[in-house]
Amino acid sequence: MEIRSFLTGLLTRHDCLVEATEAADGTSLRVLFPPELQESLQVGELEVFELPRGEGRTLSLVHNGRDFIEALAPLALASGLYSALSFPGLTFPVADPEGFLASRLTVQNGIWRLREVRSENCGYLVVNFCLTATADTRSERLATVAVNARTGTIPLGLAAALSDLWERENGGRGPAAVSKAFSIRKEGKTPPIGTIAHSREAGGKQAQDAGGDDETVLPRVLAAARRQAALAAGEVFREFRTNLNRRLARDLTRLQGYYRTLAGEIEKRRRRKGHDPEEQERALSRLEATKADYLKKIRDARDKYALEILIEPVNALWVELPVTILEIALQRRKETRLFALPVNPLTRRPESPVCVRCQAPVLNFHLCDALHILCPACFPHCPVCNGKSP
Repeated sequence: MEIRSFLTGLLTRHDCLVEATEAADGTSLRVLFPPELQESLQVGELEVFELPRGEGRTLSLVHNGRDFIEALAPLALASGLYSALSFPGLTFPVADPEGFLASRLTVQNGIWRLREVRSENCGYLVVNFCLTATADTRSERLATVAVNARTGTIPLGLAAALSDLWERENGGRGPAAVSKAFSIRKEGKTPPIGTIAHSREAGGKQAQDAGGDDETVLPRVLAAARRQAALAAGEVFREFRTNLNRRLARDLTRLQGYYRTLAGEIEKRRRRKGHDPEEQERALSRLEATKADYLKKIRDARDKYALEILIEPVNALWVELPVTILEIALQRRKETRLFALPVNPLTRRPESPVCVRCQAPVLNFHLCDALHILCPACFPHCPVCNGKSP
């Protein structure tokens, strides 16, 4: 990574003013530090960093006799940071809304009717989760999920489409993007608007609105993203779980064979000395001890291969997009429910509502009597109607 870009991006994100000056022998960065960073980084209000030409292939910078990159580690690795992007010029008009939905939305036991088509800005939380599976071995994977913060729908394929768009927009510096950094307190609530550090002045108000000032938004959407990550973990670790079950079955078979043979030998000896009461008592005692040891080894084997999956958010991106909202009326029997279905301009597909029972995103679903959405595998067991948490 190039040191100049790293320093400029990191320090600007933490409310520093950075000015670069080109010279024949390199680049000078003049940095004005806020009071809180002056104390934590042990720097003055104004510092000048000399970056010689030919440097920058590695992150190393000696300033005032110390490695300044190492001093910046708490800022670079601090948890509770996410970035935000806005693409106000990105649109995907739906010319024939009813025909568009007819080939993409299926209500198995009801009907839908299009009520309204409108344009709105929607915010999306795109989160990278670290998935850690631990049993007798350990495996780590990354999973990216996205959630529409306004509607709760899942824009499948958004992360890949966003990555392509990001490259086309020249790393967020293109005309359609506004890039910002937000600082989130440890409890996960949105900070006061005044604490937001603008990295670009143009479009600042719109990007600020994308973050919002409702302290309940981020925890709610992050919880929904975590549920999607749990579904992803089931797929990601499918082979891992299969291998665990195979090794567990192998060990259980071996234990069963060993203790069956051992119990058989004890039983043979007991039968040979059937007229000796003391030997009968000792044999029965050994059989009971063998059974207890067998059950303990079975429990140990199950504990050894017990699968634990830890899901932790690594970083997040808030994306604001102009979307087309197709408001539809879901109807089953005489009951009707209005539902807002966004059409994502990046994926160019309708976003998927989630099953209230398993949280799987679905565009082919059933409706319970109260018009809750259920995937084909969960229908008709509605946890909302039965008074159970999904």
